[in-house]
Amino acid sequence: MLKNNRLKLILLICFMVLSLEAKDIKVIGPWEISGIEPTQSGFIFSRMQVAETLVSTDEKGNLIPGLAKSWSVSKDGLLWKFDIRKNVAFQDNTKLDAKIVEYNLTRENLLKKSILRYLPIESIHAVNNTIEIKLSSQFSALPAYFAHYSTIILSKNSFDKEGKIIKVIGTGAYQIKSLTAPLKIKLTRFDKWWKGKANIKNITYLSVGKGETRSLMIKSHEADIAYSLLPISLKSLKKDSTLNTTIVTIPRAKLLKVNLASFFLKDINVRRAISLALDRENMARIILKNENLAANQLFPPSMKLWNNTNIKPIKQNITEANKLLDKAGWVLKSDGYRYKDNKKFELSLNTYPNRPDLPVLATAIQSQLKEVGIDVKVLIDSYTEIVRKHKDNTLELALMSRNLALIPNPLGTLLQDYGRGGADWGAMNWTNEKMFKYLAQLRKKDNKDLHNKITQIMYEDLPVIPVAWSELAVVSNKKIKNLKVDPFELNYFLSDIKLDK
Repeated sequence: MLKNNRLKLILLICFMVLSLEAKDIKVIGPWEISGIEPTQSGFIFSRMQVAETLVSTDEKGNLIPGLAKSWSVSKDGLLWKFDIRKNVAFQDNTKLDAKIVEYNLTRENLLKKSILRYLPIESIHAVNNTIEIKLSSQFSALPAYFAHYSTIILSKNSFDKEGKIIKVIGTGAYQIKSLTAPLKIKLTRFDKWWKGKANIKNITYLSVGKGETRSLMIKSHEADIAYSLLPISLKSLKKDSTLNTTIVTIPRAKLLKVNLASFFLKDINVRRAISLALDRENMARIILKNENLAANQLFPPSMKLWNNTNIKPIKQNITEANKLLDKAGWVLKSDGYRYKDNKKFELSLNTYPNRPDLPVLATAIQSQLKEVGIDVKVLIDSYTEIVRKHKDNTLELALMSRNLALIPNPLGTLLQDYGRGGADWGAMNWTNEKMFKYLAQLRKKDNKDLHNKITQIMYEDLPVIPVAWSELAVVSNKKIKNLKVDPFELNYFLSDIKLDK
């Protein structure tokens, strides 16, 4: 009898362990999987720990070794060396070495479309187990670029003979079991991960565009971890005793992207009028539930090296906004709208639902600009519409959420977005030679005075109009333990989470 009871106990324990192992943790967020090319969807593979980069970051955004165990630069600043880790396996059991790193980083698609295209790279070569990167000019922030998701390192078996990616085989804690773009990816633990086994065996990521749906799913336990929740939903979710809520300030700003070649927006007086017409404080308080998120500049106070304390808060001033529009030649007619050269002042404002607060903010902006005689039509569509309209020059206004530290050093984002020529998620038809000069100087050496000069130029010239800074709200089931939230959104640290038995 005792023997039978002991056997039953052993079987019960085995069943519990197997049940725990088989549990499929479901993660939901607003971000779609637009393909398998790292320049498109590398952020998903990086966050979900499928693939890794040479350089990584800790939870505070400091650079730490990744697949490169160390790096150094020559005295003249033109030659960087990255020592590649030994005994690291890809998920197809091939080995990481400098040659495969060279292959990844010298692909034509990567050099043309990734963040590396902004670097003065002359060559990338494998020498023994070291990657040597030769530059044509100094670039002090280079290591941070190799923490960017587009530079994830994949196995040679990820590519066909022409170098096109056919599958994603990384070195991370989880390998892909199945991928159904653009909505779903199923992962299973990679037991030979160089940092050791992850705690959870199976994880699924599901793209859920609507914030309300994500809230319902986490509340009904259809999901275990939900990213980017609506502030309005958090009040009820915080009251749920089965859920944990984590909110962190992130280096992300909500901005109005402006086409400076537009007949309506090329005049600086108009851009300043639009900025003054916005009631940032009330939008932050009512919509974002935190009035401290009202943005007077690109970088939030948490980014101390870049936030310009000389710039005062921007208060709504309808009277001054109207004066500036009058000065720009836009005449207010009896219908409540402004006209110039027989053209009504009407704009299309594009935004997207992936960031759930954007459509709500866009509607508020529409109402506020109507107060000064500007007719705004809000268009809610895929974020790809902003990219498309930037490329064909049909965009007028776009409300977007921009990660200011796609690499841990925001210089990379500034060079990409506000350098000569602009970018999809930055300036559009904007030229400022002083800005370009200061950015060029920062490439060689960091300088806080230059930070302030750059932020002052952006405040005065308004290539984009800051609206609000951002927080990231993550809600998880209480059975999920050791969940970490990365303010830089580079890594979800899923390998660290545990399930409460």
